[in-house]
Amino acid sequence: MAGVTRRRAQTRERLIEAAYEVFAEHGIRDAPVELICERAGFTRGAFYSNFDSKEQLFLAVHEVQAQERIDRLRVSVDAAIEAADIADPDVATDVLRQTGELFMESLASDRTWYQLNVEFSAQALRQEDLRPLTADAETRFQDALSEILLTTLDRLGRRLTVDVHSAVLTIIALYEATLKRAILRGTDDRHYVTEVLPRLFAALIVPTEKESR
Repeated sequence: MAGVTRRRAQTRERLIEAAYEVFAEHGIRDAPVELICERAGFTRGAFYSNFDSKEQLFLAVHEVQAQERIDRLRVSVDAAIEAADIADPDVATDVLRQTGELFMESLASDRTWYQLNVEFSAQALRQEDLRPLTADAETRFQDALSEILLTTLDRLGRRLTVDVHSAVLTIIALYEATLKRAILRGTDDRHYVTEVLPRLFAALIVPTEKESR
């Protein structure tokens, strides 16, 4: 039984990896299930024994890709804190700037992921049954970002003067705007993430012992 479960998990993993490649090449709507199966080395039967539809498969891809970005962000934050001077009153701004620099090294792959997310979100807006599933996936990602942000500020002896979910939505909105601009204009405007965002957040962060007014 353990062997069957392990093989099933491996099959699912290979389908998810293949799906990301095919979705990136053809878009979600036009991606043939047959091509996904071919890339993964399986038949359609293997696909439908693991997923009911391409939409369900994309949500599985979303979970994997979101976790990769969360893991990447944690590594970037740890590296930035390691290099920071905790006694510096501007340490939070410096850490956010350094984190942004490290995170933006993967801007090219995030462009592809952003395009797929926009496509799926547009489909969810039209397809009512996809809305709660899409919202749940976004909420899990936002909750993970919230945890990282709160933990980071606590390590720096800082806290937010606004609720963490509002802060996270601001981060996501600015980052997605940067990706959209990069795709449409063919430019790399990373300074929005590496310079503008840290300065904006500086106004929302105070030392832990300091009361907000």
